[in-house]
This record gives sequence, C-alpha cells and structure tokens, in this order.
Amino acid sequence: DKDPVWLKDKGDMFFKRHDFTAAIAAYAKALKADPDFLMGKLNRATCFIMVRGFGACAEDCDDIMRQIEGLKPEEFEADKDFYNKVKARALVKRGAANAWMSNFDEAIADFTKVLAEEELNRHLGPHDVTALARDLAVVKNRQESQAVKHKGDALFYQEKYDEAVAKYEEALEVDKENEYAIANIGVVHLKKQEHAKALECSSRALRLIDNF
Repeated sequence: DKDPVWLKDKGDMFFKRHDFTAAIAAYAKALKADPDFLMGKLNRATCFIMVRGFGACAEDCDDIMRQIEGLKPEEFEADKDFYNKVKARALVKRGAANAWMSNFDEAIADFTKVLAEEELNRHLGPHDVTALARDLAVVKNRQESQAVKHKGDALFYQEKYDEAVAKYEEALEVDKENEYAIANIGVVHLKKQEHAKALECSSRALRLIDNF
C-alpha cells in the first residue's frame, strides 16, 4: 500500500462512492509516498471542496501551481499538454475555493486566466468553459452585492436599521441569492421584535445554504 498510483486509484474509488473523507486519506497516503504526485494532489483538492475544506483545497492548488511553474522549460515542454491540463483544473478549483471564502479578487483572477488562455481552456471543453464563464459572472455579482451589503452592516452597527435594510435590499437587487443580506434583514426584524418576519428571512437564507 505504498504505491502512489495504486493509492490514488483507491482514492478515486472512494470518491466515486462519495466517501470523500476516505478518498482524502488515500490521496494523503499517495502524497506521502510521492509528494510531487500532481494528480493525487489535484484529486485531493477536489475532495476538499466536496467537504467544504476550501482553505485546504486552495493550499493544494497553490502547491500544484508552484510545482508546475518551477519546472525547467524543457521539462514543461516535454509533457506540455498534461501540465496545462492540470494547471487549468487547479486554477478552476482554486478559484472556486476562493469564491466560497469570499476572496473574490483571487477567484476572478483564476477564472479569467483560464478563460483568456486557449492553451488552458481547451482542456476543459466547451460545456465547462461556458459554465466557467457563468460562474465568473456569478462571482462578480456576489462581489458587488457584498460590497453593498457591507455598507448596510455599517448602518446596522450605527443602529440605523431602516437604512441598513435598504442597503441589504439593494444588495439583493444585484444578487438575489445573497444569503448574508437576507439573514441580516432577518436580524433587523429580530431587533424590532418582528419575529415572524425574522423567521421567514432566516428560513429563506438557510434554504439557500442547503441548496449550495
């Protein structure tokens, strides 16, 4: 059980069964045997996303990018298609992880890089490229919506509750699924002892989170 390829394949089997914790353990053993095993690291990053370990996913993808970018030119050229394929997937996964962590600038940079460079996006295929472009638009909307929501937070802390709600509603005009803005409207209702409205907002926010 020290062969990294065998351990990676075992991780893949666990992944297909949706046993992501076991898959992560198998990939970790593969990487202990071969710390430079790119596919083991890439697949573990995918599992980390599935268990919402977004920071760990980003770290694995950072390692992948450092490893590829540290190759000598002749090493990279010798297997260029493979390295570009891994690079494209690592950028997409890191972008997704950063989006989940509200690191919007980093997520936008990674998604944009993949979409802009044909040598990267051709490894994703037309369907995934279209989906990535859609995801990029969603992240940009969330970034804009959160910026407005933060203005609402500032008003909330000043106890200007009606003005805060107006900002939260403005944030929802940009991103109608901004669960943070919805939840905060619920908090305002709770402050006003409008319990039914608070419960409605909280339930709506939880439904959005459950559907992620």
